[in-house]
Amino acid sequence: MEKNFKQTSRTGSLAWLLQRLSAVVLFVLLLFHFLTYHFLTRTRAVEYRQVLERAQSWWFPLLQFAFLITALYHGLNGIWSVLEDYTTNKHWRLAWYCLLLTVGVVLLFVGTLTIIKLYTLKVG
Repeated sequence: MEKNFKQTSRTGSLAWLLQRLSAVVLFVLLLFHFLTYHFLTRTRAVEYRQVLERAQSWWFPLLQFAFLITALYHGLNGIWSVLEDYTTNKHWRLAWYCLLLTVGVVLLFVGTLTIIKLYTLKVG
């Protein structure tokens, strides 16, 4: 199969760099997530009440939102780079792009609603 590589993305180096940067940020946020959810608990298992108590602080929802944004970008950008390498037809490429964009917006909406719901729930 002959492929014209000039048809692929011209911003490949920027996407590559952003993928690596998002991986580093994602690693740090994942460490924070594991520490706060799994290791800094008063009981052996994580309880829902403990998650609600943490979610009431101002910093916890912000870091959870940063984790959501970074994970969505990193995952969808990775899928897009694979699809872009193997899809040569521009119509299929547009269809895949629209599908990934739709999935990303839906997941961002659902994740944001979950973070807001946890922040606004009253403990007790």
